[in-house]
Amino acid sequence: MHLLSIRDLVVKFRTHDGTVHAVNGVSFDLDEGETLGLVGESGCGKSVTNLAVMRLLPKPAGHIEGGEVVFQGQDLLRLDESEMRDLRGKEIAMIFQDPMTSLNPVLTIEEQMVETIRAHRRVSKSQARARSLELLTMVGIPKPETRLRNYPHQFSGGMRQRVMIAIALALEPKLLIADEPTTALDVTIQAQVLDLLQRLAADLGTAVILITHDLGVVAGMTSRLNVMYAGFVVESASTPDLFARPRHPYTVGLLHSMPRLDAQPGEPLIPIEGVPPDLRRAPVGCPFAPRCAWRLESCWTGMPSLEPIDQTAQIVTTGPNVTHRVACWNPATPDEAVAARPLREGFTPAAAPAEAVA
Repeated sequence: MHLLSIRDLVVKFRTHDGTVHAVNGVSFDLDEGETLGLVGESGCGKSVTNLAVMRLLPKPAGHIEGGEVVFQGQDLLRLDESEMRDLRGKEIAMIFQDPMTSLNPVLTIEEQMVETIRAHRRVSKSQARARSLELLTMVGIPKPETRLRNYPHQFSGGMRQRVMIAIALALEPKLLIADEPTTALDVTIQAQVLDLLQRLAADLGTAVILITHDLGVVAGMTSRLNVMYAGFVVESASTPDLFARPRHPYTVGLLHSMPRLDAQPGEPLIPIEGVPPDLRRAPVGCPFAPRCAWRLESCWTGMPSLEPIDQTAQIVTTGPNVTHRVACWNPATPDEAVAARPLREGFTPAAAPAEAVA
């Protein structure tokens, strides 16, 4: 049994401007000790997927419209709020994007850490404080005895993020969700935070879901990747396999739009043309079709399911031998992925139907 299994998760936001189709049937599995990366442009559904796992969607707009989120054998979508509150922090923890807005500005770090620990464990204040000191030392904050009495504004961005990691790991959760944990940090601090996360997850045996739009971050941090676009998982593979042999045109575009150390002098970046779709429109066909150089007529009318590159392969959804799968009617060949364009003689992208242009 997997630690976490998400099946056909659908999330919508009902707003004054219309219904936003944020997550459109996402499915994936995660085992104990695994590190999974969720990558894609801003607004593709990465954070919303995991807020749904935590049952922390903003109310009243956010709604889970369908699917299952099975954690350790129980469907989290069927639990009431008190049962979810017992799980949050204790079994599943989350590091949010901005530690300054996630930490309470009017409480000391000690008050916030002690409250978290005592909410889930029957320990005295002195025991919870001792654990807090241990955690601050573990995440590399100097003079923890003094810093424990400080307020969030007295910490730098990197130190606040370390405090958030300490709070998230306080109860040694089985699953840690890290949502853009290096946002707004300089590259040196980014490296320190990522190394800390990787080391602590390995030491504690914690499974990690790392959400980011930075492919450089996931390259050295994750064992496998899910690429998301417009609320869909469009490609799934082990991290080495996806970087070496991307097949979905969107993944190819992401990799070619990223600066590389091994690039030849004068070699240009190849951006993805166009803009992401308006998620207030119900998805019809492949949402990447308007931006895709590989599109066929079928791309305008049907969204393909996530299928193995090798149609004869048995589907493995977790572990080092995870099956490389892609949701595309016309995947890029290895040579085309290198060239970042179709190489088939005479091929031209299918024109958009009139209703799509409208």
